[in-house]
Amino acid sequence: MKQTMLACALMLATGVAMAKDKAIPLTAADAAALRDKTVALTVHERPSFSAMTAGKASFGLFGAGAMISAGNKLVDENGIADPAITIREQLAAALNAAYGAKVQAPDTTPTKATKPKELAALHPQSDYVLDVRSGGWMYAYYPTDWNSYWVGYSAQVQLIDTRTARQVSNLACNANTNKHANPPSRDALHADGAKLLKDITASLGWNCVQLLAKQQFNFPEGIVAATPAQWVDPQAAHAHSGVSNGSTQRPGNGMTPVARTTSNGMTPAPQPAVPVGEAATSPSDDANAAPEPTAGG
Repeated sequence: MKQTMLACALMLATGVAMAKDKAIPLTAADAAALRDKTVALTVHERPSFSAMTAGKASFGLFGAGAMISAGNKLVDENGIADPAITIREQLAAALNAAYGAKVQAPDTTPTKATKPKELAALHPQSDYVLDVRSGGWMYAYYPTDWNSYWVGYSAQVQLIDTRTARQVSNLACNANTNKHANPPSRDALHADGAKLLKDITASLGWNCVQLLAKQQFNFPEGIVAATPAQWVDPQAAHAHSGVSNGSTQRPGNGMTPVARTTSNGMTPAPQPAVPVGEAATSPSDDANAAPEPTAGG
């Protein structure tokens, strides 16, 4: 059951783009065509946040509902921002700076539309529509360490020609901290108005900004802002701040989670967040090379 629930959580975090929505990087010709063209910006309702705990996972579908209810309450009470806001702002500004597009103010009314034809119909007066949509976000416990948690986030970005409803560009970004060396406890994620959770979700959003800027829109270096320092690796910063993560690790007996330590008994060195689908950096790799989130189509 626990493995099944974890698989469901991974699907939630990564399942933004369907198989039919293939990755479409922006071509040089389409980039040149953006000059002096108007680009409308859609907005969507914030997706439900799933707060996956071992206790709730044991109740199957009923537990899944409880996870979503608890997650949405956590987000509402602590004002945790949808990372799609940052992604939209940064990519829109870069479309203007790099390709001369005339980006309009974001819509004031959220849409449920997701298909290119539907999105194009929303703004017939504009030349293009930039659609940024969060797919799923959540936190979940590790099956082998119930006191520690990882956080996942996914988004999909489309650029659509309103005259033809053609997907000029399309890419999904999937990012999580599943293989981070410093997993926090649930108490740590919730503490101080969920500050650490806010920082981690913001960090994952910025990870997607950088990936989409490079792999989807081919922006020149320096066009997109660098990830702000406080969101480069908030988990490592938290782990080395001396703040307790709120959990008590105990020796494993097949049921009780075990503490995460290296073979020499020392605390693992901080590592950047490792996104879905990528292996952790090996000891022989450049220790300063931060892995990127994965792109999906």
